[in-house]
Amino acid sequence: MRLIAVDIGNSSIKIAVDSSDMTDSWQTTLTLNAEASLSQELSSLPFQNESFFWSVSSVHQQKESRLMEWVKQHRPNDHFRLIEENDVALPSDIQSRSLLGRDRLVSAWMALQLNQTQGPVIIVDAGTAVTIDWVDPQGIFQGGVIFPGAESNFKRLNAFTDALPDLEMHTDDSLPSQVFESVIGKSTADAIRKGVYHSQKYAIQEIVDQMSKLSTETATTFATGGGIKNMAEQLNQSWRYVPDLVLQGARAIGKKLNCV
Repeated sequence: MRLIAVDIGNSSIKIAVDSSDMTDSWQTTLTLNAEASLSQELSSLPFQNESFFWSVSSVHQQKESRLMEWVKQHRPNDHFRLIEENDVALPSDIQSRSLLGRDRLVSAWMALQLNQTQGPVIIVDAGTAVTIDWVDPQGIFQGGVIFPGAESNFKRLNAFTDALPDLEMHTDDSLPSQVFESVIGKSTADAIRKGVYHSQKYAIQEIVDQMSKLSTETATTFATGGGIKNMAEQLNQSWRYVPDLVLQGARAIGKKLNCV
């Protein structure tokens, strides 16, 4: 079966159809927001007359249930497989592997593969939440930190104050270059944007710096997630930016599962 990789996050569903040849490129990619109509959007995928193996990394049960039900109804000959913790061949030293966000395991494993299985590796994933994880020199996932992403902070400032505006729908790719020119905001909206993005930038940088000191060996830092593209120019340019890190991991793991 050909393969479809899926990354179900808290704010969107990313879907990529593997190419029909043996290259590593995607034939088609699709990003669905939380309110998207699955039937309308998924019908645009190049299914043709083939059956597909869906390899799914998910952190949102409601969205995964919707997608699973759609595949069951419209693609009965396809195979839908949620990636479980034991499907990810990455040893870990944490309290509960089963409760760990699947995207964190998948992205850490994929980063290690892209680094020729050499640790230590740091993975920064900025989205609804920012996760920063550490894989030690022995290739063991040790855990990391989680804190709210930029969009989450915009929502919280509006929800928990009486007068601060809702800037959630007013953030775009052109803002950060202006935001980082100065730390002084000349309006309430400007001050909020500067506060949110500057705090994100320095929190990420400081935590990565602290993790880098956990080993005498030089760590390779991978960065991914929709929130990273807004700050990419402000962060360390030696980092490896892989925007579809979870999707790549879901594809690589799916290829192994599809052969079982």
